[in-house]
Amino acid sequence: MKQQAFQTNSIAESIVAFGQYARAQGLNVGIQETQDALRCLNEGLMGDRNSFKYVLKAIFCTSPEEREAFEKLFLLYWDTNPLDLQERKNRTSRQGSFEKKAVASLVMLGFGKTAADEEEGRTISGANRTERLMRTDLSRLNEMDAALLEKIAMKLFMQMALRLRRRMKEDRNKGQISLRRTIRRSIGYGGEPMELFRRAQKPQKQRLIVLLDVSGSMDKYSYWLLRFIYALRACFRQLEAFVFSTSLIRISKSLQSNRLDTVLVSISEQANNWSSGTRIGECLAEFNNKYGKMLLNGSPVVLILSDGLDTGEPALLEQEMIKIHKRARKIIWMNPLKGMKGYAPEARGMKAALSQIDDFRSAHSLESLLELENILANV
Repeated sequence: MKQQAFQTNSIAESIVAFGQYARAQGLNVGIQETQDALRCLNEGLMGDRNSFKYVLKAIFCTSPEEREAFEKLFLLYWDTNPLDLQERKNRTSRQGSFEKKAVASLVMLGFGKTAADEEEGRTISGANRTERLMRTDLSRLNEMDAALLEKIAMKLFMQMALRLRRRMKEDRNKGQISLRRTIRRSIGYGGEPMELFRRAQKPQKQRLIVLLDVSGSMDKYSYWLLRFIYALRACFRQLEAFVFSTSLIRISKSLQSNRLDTVLVSISEQANNWSSGTRIGECLAEFNNKYGKMLLNGSPVVLILSDGLDTGEPALLEQEMIKIHKRARKIIWMNPLKGMKGYAPEARGMKAALSQIDDFRSAHSLESLLELENILANV
């Protein structure tokens, strides 16, 4: 019989046991994945059932098939099976003693009375605040919340980058069958091809081009979005980054530093038009004319972070978006205003660009930024 959550003394022990159970059922869950899950628990990122499940799925799964299998395994492990309970009860009754253990199921997170549970309770109470901050509009953060969210954001961004890199590992279940290796291995089975070997090539990292709006209307978001771009740089074979408002500035070299504070200082010295007006069409025209031929070859992914409040001509913006769309693998536009209730892309610039956008998402909170992982994983 499998070990379930109710048979462990703490949440951490339950996670380790679940990792072992998932590995036994075919998921590629090792020591690194289990450590990542425990680290998320210690950082207070698992405040309720949904966030707990979401974090574990993101760490343990790297494909749609694994995510589907995870749903079943999660249900079987964390939702206690009454048959297992009855079996355990009968066994302990026959032995004449019953040692009561701390309940570590998801529905009882933070309510145990042991020393270990009290420590977990403190962690989870902090997790409630973390969850709230992840969903809070970045423009509405006060100074204290901003300091806490900054610590949370960089850890989550780096974890997301790590998961994206893992998804780029070689997949031995795909590719053309290698007859030579298959036949050689079949000799040990009397000539029967029991195992198939494939000529699987390690997939190359994609190329990403990021265009960040640093105009006045984006001022409260640009600071966080820049950190987001910094975390993404290790996930791609080549990341080209630009900031724009009334003009376009290339910041790719500045992002190569390993110190974020150095990156911010370097970019602020270059971007003398920070928090000024917005001319998206003219800036995209400058990008196409100066860098399009060099950077848009090979079908890169283009990510635009902007609220779409353009003071220029909408026709020019649409024209330049068409040029980019013809040569890009995918255009993703993340708009902080899209997270507001009742938002509709009625601004002239946003409406003009919409027809050329492959994926239109919000970028108003930390949670919405992390959704980009699912988009990039399927590109």
